[in-house]
Amino acid sequence: LLPAPFASSSLLLGQLLVDPLNPEYQSVSTGSSHSVEEPVLRAGYKDIILQDDEGRLVSSLADRLHFPQDNLLLVQAEQMSYTSLKSPHAAFEGLRRSDVHSFLRKMALRDQPLYYVTGIQKLKNPSFKRAVVREGSIAEAPASSDTKLRLPTHVRRDSTMDLEETSNDAIFGAELRKVRCRVGAPEEPHAIEDIDYSWTYHKLDGLDDLQLAIGLGKVLQAAELRALAGIVHDE
Repeated sequence: LLPAPFASSSLLLGQLLVDPLNPEYQSVSTGSSHSVEEPVLRAGYKDIILQDDEGRLVSSLADRLHFPQDNLLLVQAEQMSYTSLKSPHAAFEGLRRSDVHSFLRKMALRDQPLYYVTGIQKLKNPSFKRAVVREGSIAEAPASSDTKLRLPTHVRRDSTMDLEETSNDAIFGAELRKVRCRVGAPEEPHAIEDIDYSWTYHKLDGLDDLQLAIGLGKVLQAAELRALAGIVHDE
């Protein structure tokens, strides 16, 4: 679950992001030729989302037996779709091309963590209503002056999207894998935190004594994404 929805065209499978909270910032793509899994489709999608005090999306509560009393959002959509790479490691090989090395080298010298898009969840014509707990179950809040919601988002409409509008498809979730890049001597040992990455090594033009190491790591967890957004949440 993303802290704020993205425009439906903001993310691509196989895209490498510098900032997973701002897909319009620097990124590199492996193109559109990689194999994808059969999309998972669910009609009549419905979910209960917890928001923080700033309106950001924190977590799904659909499987919970007990709900908090405040900051609940009822999300409904004509359809939910989830598309993912069939083989993230095979698709990632496209980023190990020599023409991408200059970008990865710059990121390595900055010690910049990167994030590889391996799955995208979209909602078709989503609608949003404030929700309340009634007798242990969730219901739509009665219409009033304070039930109109606004949510931080990267949809290009004055940086916010009116949650009562239902004419927009949007990205609400993404699977991201961690990526690290390092420049160093071939004999230089890896750090302990490099263990969870699958590494390949590449010579740098004109620098025989240095190499570029590119590592594909594990999936970024929900708590880690919330931490990047500065969201404090007790599970």
